[in-house]
Amino acid sequence: MPTTEISKFLDKLIRPIFDKHARSIIIIDGVDLIQRLEAYTTNGYLKPKTSLCKYVDDFFFMPNDSLESIDQMLDDANNFHPNIKLVRQIGRSVPFRDVFLHNSNGALKTSVYHKEVAEPYVVPFESDHPDHVFRNTVDTAIMRAVRCSTTFSQFEDEIRPMKLMFLYNGYSPIHIDWRLTTLFSKHLQNNFILTMLNSSDEFGYLRHQLLTTSTNTEYDKATDN
Repeated sequence: MPTTEISKFLDKLIRPIFDKHARSIIIIDGVDLIQRLEAYTTNGYLKPKTSLCKYVDDFFFMPNDSLESIDQMLDDANNFHPNIKLVRQIGRSVPFRDVFLHNSNGALKTSVYHKEVAEPYVVPFESDHPDHVFRNTVDTAIMRAVRCSTTFSQFEDEIRPMKLMFLYNGYSPIHIDWRLTTLFSKHLQNNFILTMLNSSDEFGYLRHQLLTTSTNTEYDKATDN
């Protein structure tokens, strides 16, 4: 797009300031959230009774305090100013951004989150856009399904309605399967005989590869194609 180079230029100017003063407390996207929470879980900080808390779509935190103390803290925040009336959600399961998070007795489980009001629309395949736009649209949905799904079965549950959504918007089955095969071939060809997902081990390997790949790197490669 015409604004891509402008965005990259501004990013180079602003990124050092952002990294220095805000990066540690900002969740960039769903992948960043999963990476942080998995590190949090690996270090043993996620307890069976740890609550997942969010304020609308803006704030997310995981306290080990009692629900009463959490409610009191959030009440104090809401009472700070009459114009601050944020909706809270607290529990063992909570959606944040495009990720559904679940504390399963101290084990982190994640999947793709779809808002109830979300419509099954993406860039129509017959629209007047460059070819890379359609590739990126499908690739982004596939990578989100892989990154956000903790298990292979969750990925399969996500990929079926995803295919239906793209078919609804005019994408051919051949195009969808081509993008799936391209992704699997890129990350599995050197480690597995078949370049398709057939087991939980293969999915776990693919998910690890995509979670450790920078979102910015993937974006840069996509826009250069």
